[in-house]
Amino acid sequence: MRYKSTLLYFLLFFATVSTAQNITGIWKGYFVQNTLGYYEDRYRFEVQVAQLNNDGLNAVTYSYKTTVFYGKAEAKGIYTVKTNNIILNELKLVDLKIAEKSEPCLMTCYLEYNKLGEMETLTGTYSSRNVKDKGDCGSGKVYLEKVPTSDFYKEQFVTKREDELKRKKISKKPSSGTRALARTGAANRPLVKSTVPKKPGIKPGAEDNLIPPPQKKEEAVPETVTAPKEESSSKPPVIKTLPKPEILKNRENELVKTITTSAKELRIDLYDNGQIDGDRISVYHNNQLVVSNKTLTDKPISLTVRADENVPVHEFVMVAENLGTIPPNTALMIVTAGSQRYELFLTSTEQKNAVVKIVFQP
Repeated sequence: MRYKSTLLYFLLFFATVSTAQNITGIWKGYFVQNTLGYYEDRYRFEVQVAQLNNDGLNAVTYSYKTTVFYGKAEAKGIYTVKTNNIILNELKLVDLKIAEKSEPCLMTCYLEYNKLGEMETLTGTYSSRNVKDKGDCGSGKVYLEKVPTSDFYKEQFVTKREDELKRKKISKKPSSGTRALARTGAANRPLVKSTVPKKPGIKPGAEDNLIPPPQKKEEAVPETVTAPKEESSSKPPVIKTLPKPEILKNRENELVKTITTSAKELRIDLYDNGQIDGDRISVYHNNQLVVSNKTLTDKPISLTVRADENVPVHEFVMVAENLGTIPPNTALMIVTAGSQRYELFLTSTEQKNAVVKIVFQP
């Protein structure tokens, strides 16, 4: 009887540990503010987070919307492993670009972790408070997916934590003798079904990661986003370009978006994404300089390009000439291809360029 109790305890412990997920990394998606009508006030949202040993969370958040708002905030939180629930609280604004008559706000997010195949998501709700008078700034829904790259740059504390977890995983890898013993000892034992309490207490030591105490949240209906499939041709088009300039060789070139279109006329408009802070950029089209060291403002820097079967691929690279007064260098690119319109948020630094490809398919 004592042996059975010990076995049951081991299996319960193993089932609990095996469900733990790694939250550390980059999460991108959006948040939507609750409104009275049918209009959906949607903002892009990126969270970079490091999960600590006590299941506390260190994080930064990026919120942005066209040219009217950009904000970066420091955040802390708690991950409750057994229920896969997260409370993440923004504490302080680090960077802010804001339109006139707008007020800066800080968010508290109430999220649930889910995994479907290879896709990992955080979904839930948020509430917000005014930085100046602590008043209510509204609430809404949050949707995030785990991704490998950032729209900005990966924070050092996230990279450090990822390296620590990799080293820890390697050091805990069992030897072949241990695996053989586990297989032998587990043979012919009955399967014991374990149960896990839904709402455990907060793990001791992590309480300081939550400031202020969470407000009561509304139950959220997770929202699923399905990325449209891009058309592909049997023969991939070849970019006919000039030799690559040194500035494109010496920096990382990150692909932001590939657009497939049958439109023969393409219009590109570039604006400063937020408060005008002196961001200067250059733009290369198929390795040819077409915009040289121009300042982004609320008035567009415009380009018009013809597309056809002879030159089916048009690659645009935005290069930061400076970082402005509020780094990084950010721009809103609006691509008009026939009746289609695309809004893209580009970020460039002294180490990274932003790339957009437009593929013509008649």
